[in-house]
Amino acid sequence: MKEIDVAIIGGGPAGMQAALVLARTRKDTVVFDAPSPPRNAASHGVHNFLGLDGMLPHEIRDRAWEQIDAYDSARLIPEAVTAVRRADESNDLVVATPTDEYQARQVILTCGYHDQHPDLDGFNECWANTIISCPFCDGFENKDRVWGIVPSMSYALDVFPHMVQSWTDKRMVLAPRHLSVSSQQIEDLERQGVALHHGDIVELHHNAGKLKAVTLDDGQRIEVGTLLVTPDERAAPLIDGLTDTLGLALDEHGYVAVDNSQKTNVSGLWAAGDVQGTMGAIASANAGSVAASMIVHGWFETDADEHAA
Repeated sequence: MKEIDVAIIGGGPAGMQAALVLARTRKDTVVFDAPSPPRNAASHGVHNFLGLDGMLPHEIRDRAWEQIDAYDSARLIPEAVTAVRRADESNDLVVATPTDEYQARQVILTCGYHDQHPDLDGFNECWANTIISCPFCDGFENKDRVWGIVPSMSYALDVFPHMVQSWTDKRMVLAPRHLSVSSQQIEDLERQGVALHHGDIVELHHNAGKLKAVTLDDGQRIEVGTLLVTPDERAAPLIDGLTDTLGLALDEHGYVAVDNSQKTNVSGLWAAGDVQGTMGAIASANAGSVAASMIVHGWFETDADEHAA
C-alpha cells in the first residue's frame, strides 16, 4: 500500500486550492479526480473569480495544475475513490480506488454534490445558458431578459424576486404546484409588479439553448427568456458510504458538517467546497485553502509535541 501525507478527493476549485497550499508546504499529496464530467462542465465561463473571470472550467483546471505541478509534491490521479476506511494499525485513513489503495495521514473531501435535472426535453441544452441556478455566476450574461423565477422553497420566493433586479426588471414567478404561497407573499409580489403563475413546467420552448417560452401543466404558454432554477442535489455515493463506515456527520440540510477549520467529526477527515452546500468557485477555493492550512498547522503542533516528549 502506498503511504502519502494527504489525499484530496475531488479536483474542483476546493481540491486544487488545497493541493496548491499543500504542495508549497512539501506535503506528499495525491488528488483523486473522477474522470466523469464535473458539476460545472456545462459552464460557459467561471465568473466572480478575480484573475480568472470568464475562463472555462477546463482552462482553469489546466492552468491550476501547471502551477501545482511546479512544486513537485502533488500528483493527480484521474480515478474515482470508491471507499475510505480506517487503517488497521494506525489512525491513518485508507483511500481505495478501483485499481489501488493509499494510506493517508489526512484526507480532504472536495468531491462536491451533483445536480439532478428534471426530466424535461431541452433542459440540458438550456442549462448554464438560459436556465441558470446562480445569478452571480450567469446573471450578467442573461441581463435584461424576461426572467422566470422558479422557487423551490418559501425562502427563495421571498428573496429572489428582489435580488434579481440587479440583472433585470422584467421578472415573474413560476411557483411549482407543491409550493404554498401566502397572502403576504402575493401582496409583496404585487407591490414589486411581479406576476405570479402557479403551475409545474411541462414543456420548454428553446432554440439551441436559448429559451423562448415554457408551458405549464394547465396548458398556459408563457413567454420567458431565462429561468432561475435550483435543481435538487444528490451526494456522491462516497459520502453516503462514509456516513455508514466512519460515522461522518451531516448537517440538517444533508451536507457534510464541518467546524470553522473545515474539520469533520471524523479524525483525520476534512471537507471543503460544495460538500458543505453550494458555495461558488471562489468560496470553495477559500475553504480548500483553510482546510489545507489547518492540516499544516496540525503537523507543526504534532512535531512540537514529539520534540517536547
